[in-house]
Amino acid sequence: MNKYKIICTFFSALILSAAAPLPVCAWETLKNNSGINVSAQRIEGSGVREFMAVTVAEATLSSILALLDDTDNYTRWNYRCSEARLLYKKNDYERITYMVTASPWPVAERDIAVKSIVLQDRETGVVTVSLKGLPGYLPEKEGRVRMTSLRGYWRLEPLGSGRVRIIYRLHSEPGGSVPDSIMNSSLVDIPYNTLWNLRNSVKMEPYKGAR
Repeated sequence: MNKYKIICTFFSALILSAAAPLPVCAWETLKNNSGINVSAQRIEGSGVREFMAVTVAEATLSSILALLDDTDNYTRWNYRCSEARLLYKKNDYERITYMVTASPWPVAERDIAVKSIVLQDRETGVVTVSLKGLPGYLPEKEGRVRMTSLRGYWRLEPLGSGRVRIIYRLHSEPGGSVPDSIMNSSLVDIPYNTLWNLRNSVKMEPYKGAR
């Protein structure tokens, strides 16, 4: 795996605020188990709630970023991700990825192109990977429903002694006619299992030794 570089910038706080939907009510804890906390909040104008999952991993920033950079292996750890491929890479810090999310039968798979930008705060060392859906980037595919929006981020906070706090926050609109209740029912399983898999994956090569 190629060495992963981190760009330093004073504008990470600005990108972070732009990436996250504005809160409209208090967060509700949905699950707190095995060091992973999953909560959700309602978003004004949407029937689908936004989730936020938090955990602490025994890892380095480099190992986690190497995992996030390895698009071909997203399906191994990103829960319910059935397909992922790189569409465009501007540089080490900005790219567009095609993502497909599997849904329980009879709900069709959802897909969307996602633009990600990696930034690091010079003072704190905190890394933010902002995520923004681009629903019109690719023609729609038969048998799949295009998500109409996606917005969120990965936030990696170094704690020292080989530990990193990971915050995964996301809100998306599924498109199609799927009931909001079905989408909200997945607000625990997807982030919880994704962080569980991530914590285990970064302990393995080639991510463990990434520099």
